[in-house]
Amino acid sequence: SNGGAGYPPLEEFFDVSNITFDACLLEFDFVAPGTEISFNYVFGSEEYPEWVGSQFNDVFAIIIEGGPEYPDSIPVTDRNLALIPKDGGLAVNVAINHLNMGSYSEFYIDNTDGQDVQYDGLTTVLPAYAAVMPCETYHLTIAIADVNDEIYDSGIFLEENSFKSNTPKL
Repeated sequence: SNGGAGYPPLEEFFDVSNITFDACLLEFDFVAPGTEISFNYVFGSEEYPEWVGSQFNDVFAIIIEGGPEYPDSIPVTDRNLALIPKDGGLAVNVAINHLNMGSYSEFYIDNTDGQDVQYDGLTTVLPAYAAVMPCETYHLTIAIADVNDEIYDSGIFLEENSFKSNTPKL
């Protein structure tokens, strides 16, 4: 409970039933040389496993903005790159209630023994990717916040050296 403010764009997600608290943001601009960008991350939380299926569903998003395809007029939920890998169908954002021991469990790691980090549950390494236009400027916001409480934090781990853009084909 840091007494920190939330982040209103995260409150646009359908499963955020109230306001957010203690938001943490990492923002940066980039210019990609290729037609797509990608990087890897892990989501972890102290909300696992006790609060799965509850109103305490900490929210996380990787929001892209820029270029002609990602104007800020498009809802945040449609610009979110933090999605559970899914074969066909509608992609779902990464959250406690969506990815856990009972739902998309192939991407969930039970860490209640706290072997590597304090978080009681983690995702496997997940990809974030987006189609972009070469030489356009984009803005990424990686945001996470508590939902409906100010305790039992969640966090994001970014894989070192994984931020890449494909090589343009000549």
